[in-house]
This record gives sequence, structure tokens and C-alpha cells, in this order.
Amino acid sequence: MLSRKELRLVPSRPGVYILKGSQTEPMYVGKATNISDRIMAHLRPNPDDPRAVALAGKISSVDYIVTENPIEALILENTLIKRHKPRYNIRLKDDKSYPYIKITVSELYPKVSVTRKVFDDDNRYFGPYGDVGAARRSVKFLRRIFPICDCKIKLDGKGKLKACLDYHIGLCSGPCIRAIKPDAYRNLVDEFILFLEGRLQQLVTKLRQDMMHASERLEYERAAKIRDQVRALEATAFRQGVSSIEVRDKDVVTLFRKNDRVSALVFFVRGGKLVGKDRFALESEVSDDDSQVLEAFVKQYYHSATSIPREIVTSKKLKDVKVLQDWLMQKVGSKVLFFSGSRGENKELLRLAQANAKVLEEQAFAEEVAKRRVLLQGMKLLKEKLRLYKLPRKIEAFDISNIHGEQAVGSMVVFRDGKPSNNDYRRYKIATVQGIDDYSMMREVVSRRYSRASKERDPPDLVVIDGGPGHLRAAVEAMRGIGVFGLPTVGLAKKEEKIFVPNRSDPIVLPRDSKALHILQHIRDEAHRFAVSYHRRLRGKALLNQVKNSEIEQIL
Repeated sequence: MLSRKELRLVPSRPGVYILKGSQTEPMYVGKATNISDRIMAHLRPNPDDPRAVALAGKISSVDYIVTENPIEALILENTLIKRHKPRYNIRLKDDKSYPYIKITVSELYPKVSVTRKVFDDDNRYFGPYGDVGAARRSVKFLRRIFPICDCKIKLDGKGKLKACLDYHIGLCSGPCIRAIKPDAYRNLVDEFILFLEGRLQQLVTKLRQDMMHASERLEYERAAKIRDQVRALEATAFRQGVSSIEVRDKDVVTLFRKNDRVSALVFFVRGGKLVGKDRFALESEVSDDDSQVLEAFVKQYYHSATSIPREIVTSKKLKDVKVLQDWLMQKVGSKVLFFSGSRGENKELLRLAQANAKVLEEQAFAEEVAKRRVLLQGMKLLKEKLRLYKLPRKIEAFDISNIHGEQAVGSMVVFRDGKPSNNDYRRYKIATVQGIDDYSMMREVVSRRYSRASKERDPPDLVVIDGGPGHLRAAVEAMRGIGVFGLPTVGLAKKEEKIFVPNRSDPIVLPRDSKALHILQHIRDEAHRFAVSYHRRLRGKALLNQVKNSEIEQIL
């Protein structure tokens, strides 16, 4: 617990505070107009709030950052929650990895892609989307109507390349082969962006005008193509199934709870039309108040959102509405109003949003159950094919990455019940091996990992080595060398995807569509990705140091 001396030092000013546990890990990040009062409230929680009581019992220290005003505190709070992912904060699940649609408008021939990184550059980003599949489906649908590039080739309008498959199937207008002029291509990009902005009515009006002009110029083939675009867009608008009497842009935000699952749904209404919806899973406790959860979601979602309307309708009244409005006005440069949706059209929109939230949550739950069933089938098949004593619920996989022995590293990734357990991942910088010797590197990494295996309370049910018989032999020898026996270990070789088992001459070959093989491939590929990313980071640092040393030598 905090001492009286520590409490006296806490300022009575606006800012952000971080409550830490015994291991100094951030457990809760909050903002306050008076930091001292807010921390005292945490130390004297409401006995009817189990989450607050549990947090109070674990606070061992506090850190804080004073800000000039509540808006700065709100922005900083969002940043720290995303960075530290505190156990007791309500937050978006995997908020760092939510996808965006990116249009490279800074290029002569802009391209579209789905990305998880947003940079402060001259390009356009739309999102975040609750599901990467939804973002990719949107891009695929729009490219059929407005065929712009999604390739990584930089086009400067000078060279002429060979037409790709996307051009032949109508997903690209072929700027690389000069099949379209820059102005016409930019027009396609503008129309693509209008759709992503939700300006459906404006887009359809523009296309109808283009169609009329093409027809007047006797360009009947182009007019027919625009007609097909209009029909596709109108069919999309019809499927949305709702039209607002008002024409103002607004987002409608609601929560849906089922057992211990909480999700938020955002309805996007633009120009009086419902142009889209998205669902976001939240990490929250059953005891958390709906208004508190909704406010936490609003702060985190609009911190990253690329499109913020003039009105936001919420299913519950929010506490810090004034601060939120001032923050969003500062962010977008115009006034943003919050409504609780208690009557009129907003009430009807919220009712529709709640109904959709229920359907989407049930779909998400059914998909998770189906995925768990597939993973369980795969683990049962692995147990059978590898003759394991128990179900391989915890699997550890190892890989080595280096270039000609330089910047050599090893990685270990962990899967629990078929899913990555990121907190258990480990990286190893090779310390005892010089030159090109992958087998010795594997021995070192495995030895370092299992040197304390006798104290391991949660040993793996299966160990996977990325490689063939040689890598597997090196790993098993390393285990035996430090007195570790009985850990089921296999090697998975690339290309032919053969599974090698100690003391067995012929490998196990599973069908390509085997669920068991898919689990092994997934964890093997993840170990490879993790090792390569670490190797590249070290190599980048080494190159940077070389450049710095060279510059210093030139100066001297």
C-alpha cells in the first residue's frame, strides 16, 4: 500500500495517474481533474464494486503525469492504455492490430491496400475496421466497381510493364500498361474514396452525370459501364435497409452484453443513409457499468478513427461529455455533439443498432465455437498421429535466423489450445556459436530454454523444431545434455512438410488438408516470423552503428 508520505506528494491538478502492482507493472491508467482525489477514491473503493476492491488491494505504488487541461489528460490516457494494456482498464481487444484501408493519394497512380499501421503522411486512411476480413471484402467489392491497383509496384508513368492477372479479370484498370490516362485513373480513385467516406448519394449523382455526358458524346460502351457501377452501388444502398429523414452525418454507438462477453457496435450514417456498421470486442468485467464501458470505448475508438461525424448518438449518457466534445472539436476542427438517443429518430436508430449488435455477437460467438471445435479436432489428431500421452494443449516451437552466421538469433513461440500466447514468446541472441552452424545454434537456444525445466510448473505438451532430422537431433541432444527427458519433440521440414520424430527412421506425412498439420504449420511459421523480425532489427541496428562509426572516422 501507499504510505501517507507518498500520498501527500500527489498533486491536486489535472493529469493522468498509473496505479502499479507489486512487480511495478501498470494495473490501471486513469485521467482526473484532481489526481490526488481520484487516487484516494481508488484506495477507498465502493465495497459493492468487486473490480475496484480487487484493484485497491494490489496497489503498491503510483505514478502520475500532470497536464495543462483535461483534454491533454484524455489524449495521454488513451496513449498509455494502448501502450501498457493494464489489467483493470476497459479496452478494445487487440486494439493495436485493427486494420485500416489505405489509399496512397500521394502517388501519381494511387494504390489501395489493407494495413494495420497508420502513418502521419500524405495518404488517406479509413477505419479502424473491427475485422480484417471485412476490410478486405470492402476493397475487393470496390475494386470490381472502381478498378484501381493494389500492387506494390511504384508507377511513375514512364515505363511500360506487362499486364497482370488483375487487369485481365477487371480488378485493375492497367495504368502500368498505360491502358488508362492519369486523369481518368485519378477519377476512379476519387470515386473509391467517396464510397469509403460514406458519400453514397453524392457518388451516385456524380456517376449519373458522367453517364449522361458519355451518352451525349456517343461513348455508349463507357456509359454502359457507368450504368453498371450505379446499379451495383444502388444495390448496396438498398441492402443497408435504412434511410434517415435527416441528412446529417452521425455515428450510432451501442453496447451488447451476453454472459461475460461485451461488444460495441458502431452504425455509420452519412447523408441520411446507413452506409456501414462495425463490431468491436471489448475486455471488460461483468460488474462494469454500461455507461463506464461505453465511455471507455468512445475514447479509444475515436482516438484512432479516421472519420468523425458532427453527431455521435450513444445508448447511454456519458459522464465526461464536455471534455469529449472539446477533445473531438480540437481533433477535427469542428463541433461534435453527443446525444443519448432517448427519443425520435435517434431512438429508432439505436433500437436497430441493438438488434444488429445481438445478431453480430451471436455470429461471432458461433464462429469462435466452430474455430475451437476445429482446433480441438486438430489437437486430437496430433495426439493420435504422434502417439502423445495427452492432448498437446501447450506447444512450443523454435527457429533460428541468421545471414552467413551474422546477427544470429533464435526464437521460441508458444501456442495454447491452438492460439498464440504472445506473452510467453522469447527471443535469444546467439552467444556461443561463431560462423554458420544452425545445429549448434539450435542446441544453444534449446539448452537456454529448458535449463530450468525441473522448476517448470507449466511444461509444454509438445515441442516443435523448425527443420529436419539434423535440427531435431540437435534439440534432443541439448535437452538430454541438461538432464531433460520425456518432452515430446518433433521436427517439421519445409517444402515437403514432413514430420520427423526421434528414434524413427521414416517421417510422418500428413495430408495437406490435415487439421493436425495446419496447427504445426501455423506455429512453425510463427516461430520463423518471430525469429526473422528479431534478426532484421539487430541487423538494422548494426548497419546504423557502422554508418555512425564511419561518419565519426571521417570527421577525425
